[in-house]
Amino acid sequence: MEKLIALENITKTYYDKTILDNISMDIFKNELLAITGPNGTGKSTLLKIISGLTSISSGKRIVHNEGEKIKIGYVPDRFPKLNFTPSEYLFYMGKLQGLSKEFIKVRCNELFAMFNMDRMKDTRIKYLSKGTIQKVSVMQAVMVEPDILLLDEPISGQDSESESNFINMLEEFRKTKLSIVLACHEMYLVEKLADRVINIRDGKIHSDYYKNRDKQYMKICFSLNDSTEIEIEDLILECKEKDYRYIIIEKKFSDRSILKLLQTGATIVSVNSYWGEELG
Repeated sequence: MEKLIALENITKTYYDKTILDNISMDIFKNELLAITGPNGTGKSTLLKIISGLTSISSGKRIVHNEGEKIKIGYVPDRFPKLNFTPSEYLFYMGKLQGLSKEFIKVRCNELFAMFNMDRMKDTRIKYLSKGTIQKVSVMQAVMVEPDILLLDEPISGQDSESESNFINMLEEFRKTKLSIVLACHEMYLVEKLADRVINIRDGKIHSDYYKNRDKQYMKICFSLNDSTEIEIEDLILECKEKDYRYIIIEKKFSDRSILKLLQTGATIVSVNSYWGEELG
């Protein structure tokens, strides 16, 4: 696989508080990487470091592209409700990138058609829904087709129709050679789209793995005080889902993991196969 960006032993601190601690990871061409983990664990900061938008306290960010500049599109988790229309905003963003008026016009027409935005392209952004504003944010990130598209919590707060449209859009992007890095906590999105999953916990990489069709996984949902630490061998992923917590574990380790949870004081809510459709 062709490596685009490498992070080596990255540490990021703000006012003596460590946000990311000794992070090492690679971004490869033509993969969809999901970065998961609880809010406040450093996912957004990690995306900004990958994009080069923020400095690092120690470590190295290495770009691999045979001497060519890698084009990165970045979509933040919050986009301001501007007084511009989408047409005006994309025009100015294109000019800032040094694009010609002719190119901007043609590209905007393509993007408005792709995102079903023709009827809203001349409406002030501040009057648009969150889902529609998110479309505008993505359009500015792909005005010039990037090598890597970074998306920070892209469907947070969107309705079900907007979520479905966004998933369809990502699936279309995946048909190209575009690499996508997605920071999110919606596990159904990870299950449906991701090739690879990195889980961040307390500023560290807890796991980094590819969805393996030769293995079977179990999702164990349980109730336990949020402050209670769990120590389970071979744990792949731990997350919170509404009123419950859950872990992902290889099926062969599920019995001993359930026993460990019970010994910790957890109440088991459900045990289900994980990624069963993809694993076949």
